[in-house]
Amino acid sequence: MKINLSDGSSIQITVSKKTMKNIRLRVCRDGRVCVSAPYGTAESRIYEFVNSKKGWIESHIRNFQKAENPNTMQFLGSEYAFEVVKDRRTGVALNGNNITVFCTDPGKHKEVVETWWKQQAAEMFSTFVDKWYPLVCGEEDDRKPLVKVRKMQTLWGSCTSSERTIRLNYYLMCASADCIEYVVLHELIHLIHPNHGPEFRSFLAANMPDWKERKAKLEQECSGLRMA
Repeated sequence: MKINLSDGSSIQITVSKKTMKNIRLRVCRDGRVCVSAPYGTAESRIYEFVNSKKGWIESHIRNFQKAENPNTMQFLGSEYAFEVVKDRRTGVALNGNNITVFCTDPGKHKEVVETWWKQQAAEMFSTFVDKWYPLVCGEEDDRKPLVKVRKMQTLWGSCTSSERTIRLNYYLMCASADCIEYVVLHELIHLIHPNHGPEFRSFLAANMPDWKERKAKLEQECSGLRMA
């Protein structure tokens, strides 16, 4: 089975039938697209399902390609050309579409980038906490949560309301600022609504009506990231 992509190219889809309830779609890091479907599912139904996921497939392929290119870096939703320069200075410069890492030992450039990245993350996360905390918890409540930057594999953020601690994923900085803002607000709301019940959803929808679009954008921008 083949589907046509938005750039005019086509891609082969590997289909397998199994004992299962729903159709499942998977994009592999080598570019293969595999579909598993229940026995008896019509080919037309499988084609319709895969074609409806075309944008998702293209996004995953594109992000896997980015992840495999050592000369680029994704930051705040944009892709930058990445270079390391041996210099007496140590730091990171963002100029236009380029990110330049300066360090005395180019072999240690990852440590320099990580320090800079965490600083950028801490500043942005704090900005959004400052913006939304008074609305969530009230102007008179000055018990702002402790915000920690952590590398996480499966979560963009977590909140321990009893300890007033919010953990935000290091890799969130790959996403656009509006996506990051959504995650920060999501976790802040957990300070007053610990679960995802009706009160949580109502509060989120009332204060960020486009949260679903931001969430979808986050998943699209960061679908191919290798998080550790």
